[in-house]
Formats: sequence, structure tokens, C-alpha cells
Amino acid sequence: MLGPMETATAPAIDYKQLMIDTIRQAGATMVKDLRHIPEDKLNVSPMGCARPPLEFVAECAGFNGLIARAIRGEAGEIPSQEQRRAYYASIDTFEKAQNALENSVEALASALEQATDADLLRTTAAPWGEQVPIYRLASLCGYHMSYHDGQLNYIQCLYGDDKFHWMED
Repeated sequence: MLGPMETATAPAIDYKQLMIDTIRQAGATMVKDLRHIPEDKLNVSPMGCARPPLEFVAECAGFNGLIARAIRGEAGEIPSQEQRRAYYASIDTFEKAQNALENSVEALASALEQATDADLLRTTAAPWGEQVPIYRLASLCGYHMSYHDGQLNYIQCLYGDDKFHWMED
């Protein structure tokens, strides 16, 4: 029991580590789910108007890389729409998508591990033009991958596989 002048203190939450763990988990889950979309459907636009699964993964890998560079303080411009399309087109197999995503996740996690609070509080231009703190963009990477992973799950189901593969080891 605490005395009258004592207060209980909770252990500090390491939000940076939470962000790193979330990013790594989202990337691993995305790769697991991508593996269960038929190979001949990875570059197919479902129903003729949805984006192909590999494009989601390429977008996530590109965004992760962009944010990793921003954390490290590397100057760089946001890729143009034409540059993004060319990059997406270059990710045309499961293996290329897996490598691009895993490399981008590790580059982002490493940049976060080495970043100081001052690094993460710096502002930079987001792809949509707003000036935002880098930590906010880094935290979006996990959400971004999870968002597109949901799309991968839906596409997987459209092709007849209704299992939750991300729960498998």
C-alpha cells in the first residue's frame, strides 16, 4: 500500500517501438495474404476496374521507402504520377512484390530505430501536399499496409478463398 505522499507510476509506453512493431506486423501480414491470391491474378484488375493486387503492394513499398528517407533526412521529391506508375509496373511478380515490401518495411523500421524525437517531430510535405510531422507519416505506413491488406483479402475471396491466412504461421 502506498503512503500518503507516494504515487503509483505506470511503466512508460514506448510509442516508437509500438510503431515499429505495427509496421513490421502489417508488412508480414500483407505478404502472407498476397501469397494466397492466384499467381495468374496478381496483375489482373478484378471486375475490370479495381487496381491489381501487386499495385497495392508496390504503392505500400514506395510509400514506406519515401517515409524512411524522410526520417533519415534525405532530400527527395515526391514521385510524380508517371514515376509512380512506372514503379508499380516494375513490381510484376510475387517475388518482386515480396522483396520490395519486406525491404521497405525493414528500411522504415531501421530508420525509426535510429531516429531521435527531434527527427520524428520535423515536418515535411506529405504526398497530398500538407506539411506534417514525420512521426505522423511513419504511423500512417502501418495503417496504409493494413488498409490495402484488407483489399487483398477481399480479392482473395473473390477468387474463391475465404480463409484468413494472416492468422496462419
